Amino acid sequence: MDVLLVRHGKAQNYGRSGDDHGRPLTEKGWQQSQAVGRLLRRMRLVPDLVLTSPRKRAYETGKGLMAELGQEGSPVIEEWLNFDLNPVTVLHELGALPEEIQRVVLVGHEPTFSSLVTWLLKVGSGYIEVKKASIVHLQLSPPSQEGALLKMVVPIRALLEESSV
Repeated sequence: MDVLLVRHGKAQNYGRSGDDHGRPLTEKGWQQSQAVGRLLRRMRLVPDLVLTSPRKRAYETGKGLMAELGQEGSPVIEEWLNFDLNPVTVLHELGALPEEIQRVVLVGHEPTFSSLVTWLLKVGSGYIEVKKASIVHLQLSPPSQEGALLKMVVPIRALLEESSV
């Protein structure tokens, strides 16, 4: 199974309410999500399913990349993609998907995405950082087992410079 981790795009700062859950994307965040969608389309990495954290900025990132891919509907919100993401839970949830789902985009947050990638790749020392709106393409085979093959990492800076957004 191909798993594409996409960290949410740039979000608005905390308002007076301090509500982190409802922070929407900025205009730049929307542009970032669309740039991710364009790259996935160009590379023929169109997902069978887009799953997002319940936080607004992650959901909007998923919505933006789906729109750019020409996919109808909305991303599926999954509580397990929130801040307390657990690698074992991720493998369990991916392993429970129907067999016809072969490519999944997961939209979530830091520092849990970096921890997930570090854990899946069994990095003994050091740390992998997933920047905002960046893509980490992993191959899990099968998705219920530990370990992954790193296929690609694309920082958003490369996507935006290319499209001059």
